[in-house]
Amino acid sequence: MSTQTLAGEKTTAVSLPAPLFAETVPIASPSLPRSGDLLRLIEAVLSRSQLTNAREVAHFEERAAAYLGVAHCVAVSSCTAGLMLTERMLGLSGEVILPSFTFFATGHSLLWNNLQPVFADCDPHSFNIDPQKVEDAVTPRTSAILGVHIYGCPAAAAELEDIARRHGIRLIFDAAHAFGSQIDGRSVASFGDVSVFSLTPTKPLVAGEGGLIATGDAELARLLRQARNYGKGESYDCDVLGLNARMTEIQATIAAAGLPRVERGVWSRNELALLYEGRLGAVPGISLQRIEPSMRSSRKDFAIVVCQSEYGLSRDELEAALTRDNIETRRYFDPPLHRQKLYRSFAPTAGKALAVTESISASVLCLPLHSKLPAAAVEAIADRIVELGGRASAREDASG
Repeated sequence: MSTQTLAGEKTTAVSLPAPLFAETVPIASPSLPRSGDLLRLIEAVLSRSQLTNAREVAHFEERAAAYLGVAHCVAVSSCTAGLMLTERMLGLSGEVILPSFTFFATGHSLLWNNLQPVFADCDPHSFNIDPQKVEDAVTPRTSAILGVHIYGCPAAAAELEDIARRHGIRLIFDAAHAFGSQIDGRSVASFGDVSVFSLTPTKPLVAGEGGLIATGDAELARLLRQARNYGKGESYDCDVLGLNARMTEIQATIAAAGLPRVERGVWSRNELALLYEGRLGAVPGISLQRIEPSMRSSRKDFAIVVCQSEYGLSRDELEAALTRDNIETRRYFDPPLHRQKLYRSFAPTAGKALAVTESISASVLCLPLHSKLPAAAVEAIADRIVELGGRASAREDASG
């Protein structure tokens, strides 16, 4: 078979195999109530005069606090704004210890508050910040630890609490991925001083955009409610330096309507993750995030780490192959913060201080995982990953 090029020459067409999926399998898909139910709720909001930070926001905060088992929830416009305001209202100064293996917002919240990020390496199994590395990083200038529940897998919260208590510093969790995550049957929100959740479309609970601050500290909650509204107190005067970080009534309505679906969604994500693990857990060169038996992950993401020398393909080669099969993937989080422009000046001077972080970030790949994903799709994706590795190994054996 030949085709005509623009220049007029004839060339032989190469017949490529059909992709595994005819349409793209998205890495995430928002979990929302039925559109008819949602439209009725939104119409009720639109019929009232207040569209921001009113009764629906208060209703959502109350229900979310009950679900999370905390005394106070403060709804805000984003998780990033929640972190920024929390750090400001806690009066943090100097240094804050955090992982480099995380999303931009974790670090950005510190820079916005003129705080110095101090990066600690992550655990090679959970991908979360390593408590021993945190302990090693504490100095007289440390005012807080900012932990992250990566992909929804709970961090070593009790160990981090112990470190914070002994050193008299604050413990904040960037819980963006972790709505529905638990440790020993308790929500991750019950650990530390504050947890801040994200409600964006890829998360277990969706508001469109938005964030939620959970705390047991009544005075902090009071200050945060002021701070999200510019810092305004009872009069037309500001008691604290705040932002416009208010949640809209429509966002709160969407999130509140989704709350009863969270448990089912987390269960569904975990069932699909078990399918991935069953097919990929023994594949040479593929390693998985370890979640302790005492913990429940929200499974916001499902990540694999690819060792090229054992699997036969690099992470990037596998990513390209899956893209050709219409399988959407993400490199969460590559590059890590300390390799990015805004944070290079904060990178540790010791050459191997973040060796685990660098190894994982250079080889991690997140696969599709959401509550709408059919089990058959997960099985097909996992089987294709097994097949691709097997082919690559066979080619290496043949050439060797």
